[in-house]
Amino acid sequence: MGFMDSLKGLADKVGDTVEKGVKTGSDGYKKMTEKARIKKEITQAESAIQDAYVEIGKKFAAENPEAEGFMDFFTAIADSKAKIEALNAELFDLEDKITCKGCGASVDKNAKFCAKCGTKVEIEVPAETVAEEAETAEAPAEKKVCSNCGAELAEGAKFCEKCGTENE
Repeated sequence: MGFMDSLKGLADKVGDTVEKGVKTGSDGYKKMTEKARIKKEITQAESAIQDAYVEIGKKFAAENPEAEGFMDFFTAIADSKAKIEALNAELFDLEDKITCKGCGASVDKNAKFCAKCGTKVEIEVPAETVAEEAETAEAPAEKKVCSNCGAELAEGAKFCEKCGTENE
């Protein structure tokens, strides 16, 4: 039975080695998970600090618009805001959208009301466009209506599509 005892001893050693490896791997995974959690919390805390600095800056700028030593920053901010507004106008034009006068949301040009705040959508047409259109506009053709029911008649129609009355 020497061979069987040797085989059993070898199997026991392999089992112990595997058990140690699993335990080590499990401990390593736990450590890795805990490190990831801590790093995430550090990142969140750093982000909170940055957010606080931004809010401090906004408040200072709002309360001290003429602050000595900060005018270059305020000018850069104003210039960037103007550029963003111009770029948004270009983008909205390409997307057939306008900015709601009530809340500033993006609204489809064909919408009658803003979906966000309910403000009536009014598209501003440049004065020169209105003048050009007035110069080139032809007088609209007078629409014919049915003498019986008042429905609009299709151009050149002798009979009403709604009631069948003959019209001349």
